[in-house]
Amino acid sequence: MRPLVKAQQLLRDFNITTIPALSITQIFAHYSIIYDEMEYDDLNYMGSLIRAEDKVIILVNTDIKNAGRINFTKAHELGHFTLNHRGQKFECSRADLFDFARKPLEIEANQFAKEFLLPEQMVKPILMSAPFDFDTIQSIANGFMVSKIVAVFRMLEFHMGNYAVIASKNGVVTHLGMSKGLIGKVNLLKIGSSIDNKSFARECLISNFRMNGYSSIDVKAWITKNKLGSTIALKEYSRADKSSGSVLTLLKMDFL
Repeated sequence: MRPLVKAQQLLRDFNITTIPALSITQIFAHYSIIYDEMEYDDLNYMGSLIRAEDKVIILVNTDIKNAGRINFTKAHELGHFTLNHRGQKFECSRADLFDFARKPLEIEANQFAKEFLLPEQMVKPILMSAPFDFDTIQSIANGFMVSKIVAVFRMLEFHMGNYAVIASKNGVVTHLGMSKGLIGKVNLLKIGSSIDNKSFARECLISNFRMNGYSSIDVKAWITKNKLGSTIALKEYSRADKSSGSVLTLLKMDFL
């Protein structure tokens, strides 16, 4: 059964109509899944699903110190279990979770986790009238108990406007995405690329500059190729977390 369908079925089976993250413990208990949290020294390790004899164990690294990411890891491992992925042990790293997974089973577990934690039927109506900005991202993250990065990438899946999201750490792009309306129209900076020194993201990272909305920016700062050939009016909205060196950048494009 496809990950999205399976997640929707689980939501119906447990009559989950509010915050799905709050029901994970109940689901673990129903399936007699042994759940444990530990602080692991390896920050690249996120969690595991282990099948041992007649037991199923889910472990999560809580050294992440981010409740939203912990919830996503729980849902991801639950996805491996619910989707009946073959294997005695799944050890999931940062590279396996979120939107940069490459292994087919990890991609499926991520799809399950996103649909379970942020169901389309609950999230999409909110986005019909909400602006694509940091207030909406925070509202979705808080309301569904997920991280901001999971919230914003889920938002992209339903938004029909021309928006893109680029996350960077210490000035290097870590992951990116774009709304359906932009796919096939432009190429963005690639993962691993350095952000432009003249971008607002760079200024937010190295100074006390704080943005309160979208501002016009040179197209070349973020776009490497315009496939339509028409003129693009690009606006950027970035917020930085200096303690971690992370910057989340929202891009809005108008084709003139």
